[in-house]
Amino acid sequence: MASEVIAGGFGEMRSASTAGGGTALTTTAGFILLPKSVTQVMITPLTFVTAVVAKWCFNPWLVVLKSTDLMVTMPTDYSSAAQDADTSTDVVLSSLDTLANSGLLLIGSHLPFRGCSVDVDAPNAGAASTLSVHYWKSDSTWASITPTDGTASGGKTFAVDGNVTWTVPSDWVTVKLKEVYASVPVNSLTNAELYWTRWTVSAVLDSDTTLNSLVAMNRSTAYSEWLSGQCFEEHINKGINGVGCIEALTDAGTANLIVNVAVSREGGRFT
Repeated sequence: MASEVIAGGFGEMRSASTAGGGTALTTTAGFILLPKSVTQVMITPLTFVTAVVAKWCFNPWLVVLKSTDLMVTMPTDYSSAAQDADTSTDVVLSSLDTLANSGLLLIGSHLPFRGCSVDVDAPNAGAASTLSVHYWKSDSTWASITPTDGTASGGKTFAVDGNVTWTVPSDWVTVKLKEVYASVPVNSLTNAELYWTRWTVSAVLDSDTTLNSLVAMNRSTAYSEWLSGQCFEEHINKGINGVGCIEALTDAGTANLIVNVAVSREGGRFT
Protein backbone atom coordinates (compact mmCIF):
# COMPACT_ATOMS: atom_id res chain seq x y z
CA MET A 1 0.00 0.00 0.00
CA ALA A 2 1.33 3.42 -0.95
CA SER A 3 2.00 5.87 1.88
CA GLU A 4 2.70 9.58 1.96
CA VAL A 5 6.21 10.64 2.86
CA ILE A 6 6.44 14.10 4.38
CA ALA A 7 9.37 16.03 2.96
CA GLY A 8 11.27 17.64 5.81
CA GLY A 9 10.41 18.03 9.46
CA PHE A 10 8.06 20.24 11.45
CA GLY A 11 8.64 23.42 13.36
CA GLU A 12 6.07 24.39 15.98
CA MET A 13 3.04 22.16 16.55
CA ARG A 14 -0.22 22.90 18.38
CA SER A 15 -3.88 21.94 18.56
CA ALA A 16 -6.44 23.80 16.46
CA SER A 17 -9.34 21.90 18.03
CA THR A 18 -10.71 22.22 21.56
CA ALA A 19 -8.13 21.25 24.20
CA GLY A 20 -8.49 18.07 26.23
CA GLY A 21 -9.90 15.68 23.65
CA GLY A 22 -10.88 17.57 20.54
CA THR A 23 -13.80 19.64 19.29
CA ALA A 24 -17.22 18.17 20.10
CA LEU A 25 -19.19 17.21 16.99
CA THR A 26 -22.95 16.82 16.55
CA THR A 27 -25.17 16.36 13.50
CA THR A 28 -25.01 20.13 12.94
CA ALA A 29 -21.93 21.28 11.07
CA GLY A 30 -19.35 23.17 13.10
CA PHE A 31 -16.19 24.96 12.01
CA ILE A 32 -12.60 24.58 13.20
CA LEU A 33 -10.39 27.52 12.33
CA LEU A 34 -6.70 27.08 11.64
CA PRO A 35 -3.95 29.46 12.87
CA LYS A 36 -1.88 31.57 10.53
CA SER A 37 1.18 29.99 8.91
CA VAL A 38 -0.03 26.39 9.28
CA THR A 39 1.32 24.06 6.60
CA GLN A 40 0.43 20.61 7.97
CA VAL A 41 -2.85 19.29 9.38
CA MET A 42 -3.35 16.02 11.30
CA ILE A 43 -6.94 14.93 12.03
CA THR A 44 -8.27 12.10 14.23
CA PRO A 45 -11.94 11.41 15.04
CA LEU A 46 -12.71 9.61 18.31
CA THR A 47 -15.13 9.22 21.26
CA PHE A 48 -18.09 8.14 19.13
CA VAL A 49 -21.47 7.98 20.88
CA THR A 50 -24.12 6.54 18.51
CA ALA A 51 -22.19 8.06 15.61
CA VAL A 52 -21.00 5.64 12.91
CA VAL A 53 -18.76 8.13 11.14
CA ALA A 54 -17.35 11.62 11.55
CA LYS A 55 -17.89 13.74 8.47
CA TRP A 56 -15.62 16.63 7.50
CA CYS A 57 -14.12 18.64 4.66
CA PHE A 58 -11.67 21.43 4.00
CA ASN A 59 -13.39 24.72 3.16
CA PRO A 60 -11.85 27.23 0.75
CA TRP A 61 -10.04 30.39 1.82
CA LEU A 62 -12.08 33.57 1.50
CA VAL A 63 -10.84 36.94 0.34
CA VAL A 64 -12.74 39.45 2.51
CA LEU A 65 -12.60 43.09 1.42
CA LYS A 66 -14.43 46.15 2.76
CA SER A 67 -14.93 49.32 0.74
CA THR A 68 -16.41 52.61 1.90
CA ASP A 69 -16.10 54.41 -1.45
CA LEU A 70 -17.52 51.87 -3.91
CA MET A 71 -14.05 50.55 -4.78
CA VAL A 72 -12.60 53.87 -5.94
CA THR A 73 -9.59 53.31 -3.70
CA MET A 74 -8.04 50.08 -2.44
CA PRO A 75 -10.45 48.25 -0.10
CA THR A 76 -9.43 47.11 3.38
CA ASP A 77 -8.33 43.48 3.39
CA TYR A 78 -9.77 41.49 6.32
CA SER A 79 -9.05 38.04 4.88
CA SER A 80 -6.53 37.05 7.53
CA ALA A 81 -8.44 38.55 10.46
CA ALA A 82 -11.55 36.67 9.34
CA GLN A 83 -9.86 33.25 9.28
CA ASP A 84 -6.85 33.31 11.64
CA ALA A 85 -8.44 31.64 14.71
CA ASP A 86 -7.40 34.66 16.77
CA THR A 87 -10.13 36.52 18.68
CA SER A 88 -7.81 39.52 19.15
CA THR A 89 -8.09 40.33 15.42
CA ASP A 90 -11.45 41.48 14.06
CA VAL A 91 -13.30 42.15 10.85
CA VAL A 92 -14.36 45.75 11.49
CA LEU A 93 -17.79 46.58 10.10
CA SER A 94 -18.33 49.62 12.32
CA SER A 95 -20.53 52.22 10.58
CA LEU A 96 -20.58 50.23 7.32
CA ASP A 97 -22.94 52.26 5.13
CA THR A 98 -25.44 51.31 2.44
CA LEU A 99 -24.55 50.63 -1.19
CA ALA A 100 -26.16 53.96 -2.12
CA ASN A 101 -23.61 55.58 0.17
CA SER A 102 -20.74 53.51 -1.30
CA GLY A 103 -20.43 50.86 1.43
CA LEU A 104 -20.00 47.17 0.66
CA LEU A 105 -18.21 43.93 1.46
CA LEU A 106 -16.73 41.79 -1.30
CA ILE A 107 -16.18 38.15 -0.36
CA GLY A 108 -14.74 35.71 -2.86
CA SER A 109 -12.99 32.38 -3.26
CA HIS A 110 -11.39 30.18 -5.91
CA LEU A 111 -14.29 27.75 -5.39
CA PRO A 112 -18.02 28.40 -5.08
CA PHE A 113 -19.32 28.29 -1.49
CA ARG A 114 -22.81 27.87 -0.06
CA GLY A 115 -22.49 30.60 2.54
CA CYS A 116 -20.42 31.87 5.43
CA SER A 117 -20.33 31.09 9.12
CA VAL A 118 -20.08 34.31 11.14
CA ASP A 119 -18.85 34.71 14.73
CA VAL A 120 -19.90 38.15 15.96
CA ASP A 121 -17.67 39.96 18.45
CA ALA A 122 -19.40 43.32 18.99
CA PRO A 123 -22.99 43.03 17.66
CA ASN A 124 -24.76 45.51 15.43
CA ALA A 125 -27.05 47.28 17.91
CA GLY A 126 -28.06 50.20 15.70
CA ALA A 127 -31.10 50.72 13.52
CA ALA A 128 -32.85 47.81 11.82
CA SER A 129 -30.75 46.76 8.83
CA THR A 130 -31.15 43.81 6.48
CA LEU A 131 -28.40 42.06 4.55
CA SER A 132 -28.40 41.59 0.78
CA VAL A 133 -25.95 39.29 -1.03
CA HIS A 134 -25.33 39.29 -4.78
CA TYR A 135 -23.13 37.06 -6.92
CA TRP A 136 -21.32 37.72 -10.20
CA LYS A 137 -23.53 36.13 -12.86
CA SER A 138 -22.52 34.76 -16.26
CA ASP A 139 -24.14 37.76 -17.98
CA SER A 140 -21.60 40.04 -16.23
CA THR A 141 -24.03 41.54 -13.72
CA TRP A 142 -24.58 41.32 -9.98
CA ALA A 143 -27.62 39.10 -9.28
CA SER A 144 -29.34 38.44 -5.96
CA ILE A 145 -28.33 35.21 -4.28
CA THR A 146 -31.33 35.35 -1.85
CA PRO A 147 -29.49 34.66 1.40
CA THR A 148 -30.89 33.24 4.62
CA ASP A 149 -29.35 35.46 7.30
CA GLY A 150 -28.73 33.56 10.53
CA THR A 151 -26.94 36.59 12.01
CA ALA A 152 -30.12 38.68 12.09
CA SER A 153 -31.94 39.39 15.34
CA GLY A 154 -34.62 42.00 15.91
CA GLY A 155 -34.36 43.02 12.25
CA LYS A 156 -30.64 43.77 12.59
CA THR A 157 -28.05 41.87 10.59
CA PHE A 158 -24.72 40.93 12.25
CA ALA A 159 -26.47 40.99 15.63
CA VAL A 160 -25.77 37.36 16.65
CA ASP A 161 -23.52 34.46 15.66
CA GLY A 162 -24.95 32.51 12.73
CA ASN A 163 -24.67 31.31 9.17
CA VAL A 164 -25.48 33.30 6.06
CA THR A 165 -26.47 30.67 3.50
CA TRP A 166 -27.78 30.34 -0.04
CA THR A 167 -28.31 27.86 -2.85
CA VAL A 168 -25.16 27.84 -4.99
CA PRO A 169 -26.12 29.38 -8.37
CA SER A 170 -25.37 27.37 -11.50
CA ASP A 171 -24.51 30.55 -13.41
CA TRP A 172 -22.02 31.93 -10.86
CA VAL A 173 -18.74 32.64 -12.67
CA THR A 174 -15.32 33.96 -11.74
CA VAL A 175 -14.25 37.53 -12.41
CA LYS A 176 -11.46 39.94 -11.50
CA LEU A 177 -12.58 42.90 -9.39
CA LYS A 178 -10.52 45.25 -11.56
CA GLU A 179 -12.87 44.27 -14.42
CA VAL A 180 -15.96 45.10 -12.33
CA TYR A 181 -14.66 48.31 -10.74
CA ALA A 182 -12.52 50.12 -13.29
CA SER A 183 -11.16 52.69 -10.84
CA VAL A 184 -9.90 50.28 -8.17
CA PRO A 185 -6.09 50.00 -7.92
CA VAL A 186 -4.67 46.71 -9.17
CA ASN A 187 -2.99 44.31 -6.78
CA SER A 188 -2.95 40.54 -6.23
CA LEU A 189 -6.46 40.62 -4.73
CA THR A 190 -8.25 42.88 -7.19
CA ASN A 191 -6.53 40.97 -10.00
CA ALA A 192 -7.52 37.54 -8.62
CA GLU A 193 -10.12 35.69 -10.69
CA LEU A 194 -12.52 34.42 -8.03
CA TYR A 195 -16.16 33.59 -7.36
CA TRP A 196 -17.20 36.92 -5.85
CA THR A 197 -20.16 37.90 -3.71
CA ARG A 198 -21.19 41.44 -2.80
CA TRP A 199 -22.67 42.03 0.67
CA THR A 200 -24.60 45.23 1.41
CA VAL A 201 -26.83 46.50 4.21
CA SER A 202 -30.11 48.44 4.07
CA ALA A 203 -29.12 50.85 6.85
CA VAL A 204 -25.78 51.91 8.30
CA LEU A 205 -24.43 49.55 10.94
CA ASP A 206 -23.70 50.46 14.54
CA SER A 207 -20.49 52.39 15.16
CA ASP A 208 -19.07 49.37 17.03
CA THR A 209 -19.80 46.29 14.91
CA THR A 210 -17.02 43.69 14.67
CA LEU A 211 -16.68 40.01 13.80
CA ASN A 212 -14.28 37.51 15.35
CA SER A 213 -14.41 35.37 12.23
CA LEU A 214 -16.11 34.86 8.89
CA VAL A 215 -15.37 31.55 7.13
CA ALA A 216 -16.64 29.71 4.08
CA MET A 217 -19.19 26.92 4.15
CA ASN A 218 -18.38 24.19 1.63
CA ARG A 219 -20.41 24.20 -1.57
CA SER A 220 -21.15 20.48 -1.05
CA THR A 221 -22.50 18.56 1.93
CA ALA A 222 -21.24 15.26 0.51
CA TYR A 223 -18.60 15.22 3.26
CA SER A 224 -15.77 12.70 3.50
CA GLU A 225 -16.53 10.04 6.14
CA TRP A 226 -14.09 8.75 8.75
CA LEU A 227 -14.18 5.97 11.30
CA SER A 228 -13.22 6.39 14.95
CA GLY A 229 -9.42 6.44 15.23
CA GLN A 230 -8.89 6.72 11.47
CA CYS A 231 -6.17 9.34 11.00
CA PHE A 232 -5.59 11.82 8.20
CA GLU A 233 -2.55 13.99 7.51
CA GLU A 234 -1.91 16.44 4.70
CA HIS A 235 0.18 19.43 3.70
CA ILE A 236 -2.04 22.48 3.07
CA ASN A 237 -1.82 26.05 1.84
CA LYS A 238 -3.72 28.37 4.17
CA GLY A 239 -4.34 31.40 2.02
CA ILE A 240 -5.72 32.49 -1.33
CA ASN A 241 -6.51 29.46 -3.54
CA GLY A 242 -6.07 27.26 -0.49
CA VAL A 243 -7.77 26.20 2.75
CA GLY A 244 -9.63 28.48 5.15
CA CYS A 245 -11.09 26.16 7.78
CA ILE A 246 -12.47 22.68 8.51
CA GLU A 247 -16.21 21.94 8.51
CA ALA A 248 -17.19 18.87 10.58
CA LEU A 249 -20.15 16.97 12.00
CA THR A 250 -21.42 13.42 12.66
CA ASP A 251 -23.92 11.20 10.88
CA ALA A 252 -25.73 10.65 14.22
CA GLY A 253 -25.09 11.17 17.92
CA THR A 254 -21.82 12.80 18.90
CA ALA A 255 -18.07 12.46 18.48
CA ASN A 256 -14.90 14.48 18.90
CA LEU A 257 -12.39 15.63 16.31
CA ILE A 258 -8.77 16.25 17.24
CA VAL A 259 -7.07 18.62 14.81
CA ASN A 260 -3.34 19.16 15.30
CA VAL A 261 -1.42 21.59 13.12
CA ALA A 262 2.21 22.35 12.41
CA VAL A 263 4.42 24.69 10.45
CA SER A 264 7.33 23.59 8.33
CA ARG A 265 10.78 23.41 9.91
CA GLU A 266 11.85 26.14 7.50
CA GLY A 267 9.08 28.44 8.74
CA GLY A 268 9.84 27.40 12.28
CA ARG A 269 6.96 29.00 14.19
CA PHE A 270 3.41 30.24 14.06
CA THR A 271 2.99 33.98 13.46
